[in-house]
Amino acid sequence: MTKTERLRAMVEKKPFDRIGLSGWVHMPMVDRNVRDFTKATIDFTDNNDWDFVKLMSNGHYFADAYGAKIRWRNDPKEWSGEFLEYPVKTPEDVANLPVIDPDTNAVFQREIQLAKNVCGHYHGDVPVLATIFTPLTWLQEMISSTNPAPVMQLMAEHPQYVHKALEALLETNKKLLDRMIEAGIDGIFLSTQWGCRDLISKAAQDEFCHPYDLELLNYIKGRTWFNMFHIHYCENLTFGEYLDYPIQALNWENCTRIPDMSKLTSIKQVREMTDKVLIGGIDQHHDFHNAENDRDAIKETLRRRLVTALEECGDSRFIFAPGCALPMDVDRYVFTLMREVVEEEGILK
Repeated sequence: MTKTERLRAMVEKKPFDRIGLSGWVHMPMVDRNVRDFTKATIDFTDNNDWDFVKLMSNGHYFADAYGAKIRWRNDPKEWSGEFLEYPVKTPEDVANLPVIDPDTNAVFQREIQLAKNVCGHYHGDVPVLATIFTPLTWLQEMISSTNPAPVMQLMAEHPQYVHKALEALLETNKKLLDRMIEAGIDGIFLSTQWGCRDLISKAAQDEFCHPYDLELLNYIKGRTWFNMFHIHYCENLTFGEYLDYPIQALNWENCTRIPDMSKLTSIKQVREMTDKVLIGGIDQHHDFHNAENDRDAIKETLRRRLVTALEECGDSRFIFAPGCALPMDVDRYVFTLMREVVEEEGILK
């Protein structure tokens, strides 16, 4: 089967030959150069034999498109840049965020061209997913990257401004996705950083998250076929809030190490809630590191992860993958061990 045939069969609950496999990693040395980024993405996909491509756009690309001043790092193990100036500095800036036309924005043109290149290379045999953040997550990126506190304050003190910003970011997302779909993408990797109950109340999710997330997903409904929802963070995730989203797959950190492991959401728990394709099983922070650099030990760790995940899932509609981005501080050869254990444990009889 081609990768597309395999994943389509998973989505449609038809027979397929083995479980899925994928991974993604930040590429800070190339992710702002279309030619290099295209080659690196294809090389990484082919070397690991991934079943889908998640275009690993730089996590700051929306802020960059909106005019942020960023000092980009030259450390290959550090994906994030240093913000020298954010696009949003005051509550009034929040209310006045514009809708951007991707046809006139160099950053968005870069991302669209990457999608065209990768989709053109695989000719539909390997699904390609564009990386998109939810509107509230993009707003956080505009104000204080990865830091939710300023947005939390704005939601409490200036909710009307927040809604105006979310409307603008939603429309910009739609316009960008029009072009991405024209470029040939099969779906999106839609990420939220607001799926943790420790950060946001249900009432706030209902007001500031779900209406905008759902409008975006409904906008591409019928135009894409493999959309993956990534819930960022790992503790006290609000899975119940997303079960009715029109998506085909869910991804989250199910087994990372935290002080209170009961705060994680297991694969078993999610499978009991939904029949969507589940993507995960790997602790990307620890599973690829070994003090002795022992290949066999790392492979055995991955094998145990896969066997446990399949037992918890209870079926084969599962893609073995990290809960977030793969580590940048290990030799990328080690990721090929994921394929080895899938070949040994994930072939369907």
